[in-house]
Amino acid sequence: MLALSVFLGLAPCTPAPPGKSTIAASDAMTSLAFNLKYLPVTVAEDNGVGNYQRNTIQGRAQVLQNTSYTARNCQLYSTVGSTSSASSVQAMTQNGLGKACTYKSGQSYGSANVMHSVFANNEVQCCNACVATKGCAAANFQTSSKDHSGGFGPQSWEGFGIHLPDVQEAATTGGISVDTLKGHYEGRIGDHSEFDAFMDFSVTFFTHDLQPYVDSFKADGQTFFIGEWSDNTASTWFSMLFLVPGSTYVIELVSTIKPTGVQVSSTKMEQRMSDSHCDKFRGVGSHPANVLLISSINRAASDMDTVDDVYTNLFKGTTVQSITTDGVIRKCYTFKTSSGLEMPPSGGALDEHVCFTKRTSTSTKDAIFSVKQHEEMLWAAHAGTLGSNPSSMTDKYTDSHYALPMPAAGLSALASYFSSNDPYPITSNTRLAYACKQSYIIDPTGFSIQPIGQASWPRCSSEVTV
Repeated sequence: MLALSVFLGLAPCTPAPPGKSTIAASDAMTSLAFNLKYLPVTVAEDNGVGNYQRNTIQGRAQVLQNTSYTARNCQLYSTVGSTSSASSVQAMTQNGLGKACTYKSGQSYGSANVMHSVFANNEVQCCNACVATKGCAAANFQTSSKDHSGGFGPQSWEGFGIHLPDVQEAATTGGISVDTLKGHYEGRIGDHSEFDAFMDFSVTFFTHDLQPYVDSFKADGQTFFIGEWSDNTASTWFSMLFLVPGSTYVIELVSTIKPTGVQVSSTKMEQRMSDSHCDKFRGVGSHPANVLLISSINRAASDMDTVDDVYTNLFKGTTVQSITTDGVIRKCYTFKTSSGLEMPPSGGALDEHVCFTKRTSTSTKDAIFSVKQHEEMLWAAHAGTLGSNPSSMTDKYTDSHYALPMPAAGLSALASYFSSNDPYPITSNTRLAYACKQSYIIDPTGFSIQPIGQASWPRCSSEVTV
């Protein structure tokens, strides 16, 4: 009966088209290696040869689907040793960033000089995992009937994208460098001993049990925050938050199961998922790979009125959560109920929310860098790089974006708005704009959106289907 309940609990959550959240990176390989080691993710199928393509160091990972592997199948090695014959194994040695591995089919490096293992859908992803990991010289990929390969962009067999690209030729003119911004995140979040407003710049996943993540982080001395909150049924939930090393990417994992051997913050958090997502996930059972199921993409914000106006009246989003309590304002939106929303390649609506949170200012933390300064910096960088030219390709901070299907009504309303309210030239005071590259929308927080659908902006050459 237990096995049946687990199966039924998982079934409604798959299959699902992926969606993604991308954040501009300055140390993409460190971040990718961390995600591969600690999370059930694979290197993205279109991550390039040796994690490099189009003048970009690609630190992109995709969450493992719960219909995929149950055990890690790419073993990393610190030294190139001798091989022996082994069926269904591809041995390989890495040749550095931007270079393909050297492969030996039907060969294995055995049990000496082992590091950790990761997930991979094919031998090339296993190669790229080794390239990303400091100290990795070789790897074994265990082939199986679950393997997949081929295609560009999100594949039907890939989950949500955790993307950290470092576009070498892009600029942050007018703002600050990505590395300097990373330092501000590190300064605010520190040792993760308390919740910080910059943890609202995050992505939230449900996982059945936090314990495997707590145990692996503790074993390696990785820091994280554990908080507690209640939903609308008074059920207790727990959140684990951490800053991915080498980046400004914050990940939140939520579960109904309290982890042991770790301090839970005495300050109760606000409800971290909408009622509908709490209902959706509370009955989901365990999985051998401790898979992650996407709930929301999150931003901290200083002006909730403007955010709400844009997301409700222009984007045509529907509010799924609204909280005002104890110095916290939180609003979440969905585009799920709009007709005609499909995400390539498999089609179907995405049940992923976009959430914004405004908190009472903390003077000591804001002295490092505030949410408002974060917004002002992003818009200053957009002004300095895009300026009067929406076709410019040099804005590094447009790489900080999410991709979701948007309703046709919202894209139409935006096109009309931009025709009547030309955002160019962009200035540091602009709070809504577009860029022709990827048909980006830049929302009031300064983060961008890659809209899935037919987007047509006034000063761009033609209508683009993203």
